[in-house]
Amino acid sequence: MDYAVRLVARSEYTRRQVMLKLISRGTGEELARKICDELQSSGLIDDPRYCDLFISTHPDLGFRRMRMELLRRGIDRALVERKVCFDSESEIARASEMVRHWCGSLEERKITGRLLRRGFSDPVIREAIRRACDRAY
Repeated sequence: MDYAVRLVARSEYTRRQVMLKLISRGTGEELARKICDELQSSGLIDDPRYCDLFISTHPDLGFRRMRMELLRRGIDRALVERKVCFDSESEIARASEMVRHWCGSLEERKITGRLLRRGFSDPVIREAIRRACDRAY
């Protein structure tokens, strides 16, 4: 328990991440589950809060990548779907902001590659490049 409290006091973790860390240190699965239950009931582990924090600190990721990263961290799919709602205008605005920084120094194919790796869709990328670089893609 002491290890888990120190862990979550330093940084925000999902329930699954804490479980895996406890198990990797030799804690049995049942005890790890009980520790996580206690941390969750006391508010030290809060997956919805983790989602909000992740979304607010990763403006450079498209919604598709955000979903993937949250699921990979053990967040429940229903919670991810509630928290990461696709809004095309918001997605285009996020992508356009990055494109503005790269527009003069990178070729369009490199910009496209960067945005694809960040989880933006093709239509969003085309529109962001069109808006930010003022040219058709």
